[in-house]
Amino acid sequence: MDFDKFLGEMQKLITASQQGDLFGNKKMFAEKSIKVCVELLKGQDYSVRPPMGHPVKITKLDGLITMFYGFLRNTYEPHLLPYSNEKRDRAIAKAFVEGRVKTDMISRNAALQQCGLIIQTIFKHPEIFKFDTPPTFGILGQKEMGWVTDRAVQLINKEIAKDKEISLERAVDEMTKKIEESYRMGYSLDELVAIQKKLEERHGKKES
Repeated sequence: MDFDKFLGEMQKLITASQQGDLFGNKKMFAEKSIKVCVELLKGQDYSVRPPMGHPVKITKLDGLITMFYGFLRNTYEPHLLPYSNEKRDRAIAKAFVEGRVKTDMISRNAALQQCGLIIQTIFKHPEIFKFDTPPTFGILGQKEMGWVTDRAVQLINKEIAKDKEISLERAVDEMTKKIEESYRMGYSLDELVAIQKKLEERHGKKES
């Protein structure tokens, strides 16, 4: 999508909002607006992908292992902690990361962050992951224990959807406010579009 088409699509949405066709459903208006913006970015060769929750700083496999046992020590009494097998844990961590790379088709670095977020989520929800005894690193195995990762990802996606809905509502409120302010200043929609184009042309001349 080029910028002219983007402006046209946004004009349609704004017109529909003024006529009451969309503002009866803020979520619908926000989703349509974001979709148009994403198409514009993709048309300019940008890669657009929603983030998977809050960032986690993990740079290597050992970081995942350290994180896991850190949560374990903070959750259970010392005499209950399971024995750590470094070689086994590293093999499990490697398969864990490779599984996320393959499933989401992302980079190894992004997969490391996702795996860290999954570990956080598991320990954040003991009411869901009801382990009879303190878990070993083996719960991150992607075969028989794959359900643990799947359940954690479901919880993460649910939280992302909730955060996204809140963000959409805020974006709609802000957009509505700007539209109302613009019209109070006496500008028509066509005039606003013309002003936008002039600003772009002026910006282009400065760059040249």
